[in-house]
Amino acid sequence: MADTYRSIKELINDLERGRIRIPSFQRGFVWEPSRVSYFIDSIYKGFPFGSVLLWRTRNPLRTERNLGPYKLHDNDPEYPIDYVLDGQQRITSIFGIFQNSLTAEDGEKTDWTHLFFELNSKESVPFQYLEDYTNYDPTKFFPLKYVFDAPKYRQVTRKLDEIIAQQIDDLVDRFNTARIPVERFENEERKYVATVFERINRQGVELDTFQLLSVWNWSEDFDLQEKFRDLAEELEPFGFKQVGSDLLLKCCSAVVMNSADPEDFLELPGSAVREKFDEIHTGIFRAIDFLKDELNVFSLKLLPMENILAVLSSFFASSQKQPPPVPHEQYQAIKRWFWRACFSQRYARGGAKSTDVDLAEVQNLKAGKPHKLENFDVSLETRFFLENSFRMGSVATKTFILLLAQEKPLNFISGTKISLEDVLSQGNRKEFHHIFPKDYLEKLNRYKDEQINCLANFSLLARADNNKIKNKPPSQYRTLMPADSQTFHKIIATHFCPTNAFTDDYDSFLGLRAELLLQKAKELSQIV
Repeated sequence: MADTYRSIKELINDLERGRIRIPSFQRGFVWEPSRVSYFIDSIYKGFPFGSVLLWRTRNPLRTERNLGPYKLHDNDPEYPIDYVLDGQQRITSIFGIFQNSLTAEDGEKTDWTHLFFELNSKESVPFQYLEDYTNYDPTKFFPLKYVFDAPKYRQVTRKLDEIIAQQIDDLVDRFNTARIPVERFENEERKYVATVFERINRQGVELDTFQLLSVWNWSEDFDLQEKFRDLAEELEPFGFKQVGSDLLLKCCSAVVMNSADPEDFLELPGSAVREKFDEIHTGIFRAIDFLKDELNVFSLKLLPMENILAVLSSFFASSQKQPPPVPHEQYQAIKRWFWRACFSQRYARGGAKSTDVDLAEVQNLKAGKPHKLENFDVSLETRFFLENSFRMGSVATKTFILLLAQEKPLNFISGTKISLEDVLSQGNRKEFHHIFPKDYLEKLNRYKDEQINCLANFSLLARADNNKIKNKPPSQYRTLMPADSQTFHKIIATHFCPTNAFTDDYDSFLGLRAELLLQKAKELSQIV
């Protein structure tokens, strides 16, 4: 990785020659004029700002994006291309404000490119946009378009008094000496480049590995790119937008290559991928329906491990428009595998090897052949519920929540059904509460945080019920629950809650509830 600083003029020259370009997977220019002016002010005042990241290659992408409203000239094939991976908004702002060589494409807005420096300004940011940039007072405003246009700059300052002309000279000098931080790497190895993009994605930069590599490999198949964009949009309600493109790649690879490693999948020609596209679509959506209908996974936020979806997509994939129903025995086997994988946290640390083993076995199951899909060690004890703390991002907590949902819990006080789809679609921590209130236990000064916040002390409680319970001990909020014994026991049974919970004996409660939860976990996993 080469770190350097470039002058504004050098960047403009490279952009004008087409040596710096924008790949098509980048989003368009979205900065508001106010943000542009603040950025220009930062350059003017020497404030620090993020560097521009460039990827140098001698193999041009076949699809590219304009630089804001400007179509760039073709690059000389004798020279390499620098594609902008991060800093597109900054580099587009610089070019739009200072360049004078390119004309915007028809219909593109360019008002934001006409920024002025206010002479003798009292404002903290002396840069502003005028209502009519063609009609202004040159003794009060100087257009930044003239900073690197020497003839226009000299023409303007020649007519001004010395004090004002000196202000403009100082302004021009600052921008001429300003340096823009640039990082550049040069590599043609696709795996290396993909890793760089993945790391950038994790830093919150809006790049999409899937879009990038599809442009790289399948650039001649524009309809194929569009199909995958449409698929990604269809999956957004299930939470794919938050997860990113890597999981989609894994699912595609699982269906087409029977592997969770997308590297080989991305090497396939567009024609081969097109042939399998309907299978990919069918597999992913049937897998999602299975997760929703059978396991109450209404959002990826609550899927304990991403690789589960890749295995399910492979199992449910079909070339038929209306696939036949899955045989009952296979359906039950898939559900047992799901629970066993979750309780053993099978893919918690990546699990590429285990995923590929399961992909091979799930195909045996699908074909009606002998399989070993469920043949892996699962150790289930009460400590799973006693030693794991409730943390929404953990595999154990997500598995625990899905286990709770299996009993279709009722609201503690009203006794009405909890809408699992409404609650679990959000994956919101606020819908899960302590059965023995946290404040109550803390006041006892007998329990550590990990004992108070263990899984066995949590359940699905409506916010309205929890507000009524607040910090009351169970013996007190029991009076808010139905007095009828049959209704009361029906409610607490749906929460795997022992009756001794309402004697305020927390230690006894934890032990008994953990046993009830363990019984259900073993039933779902069919562990003896």
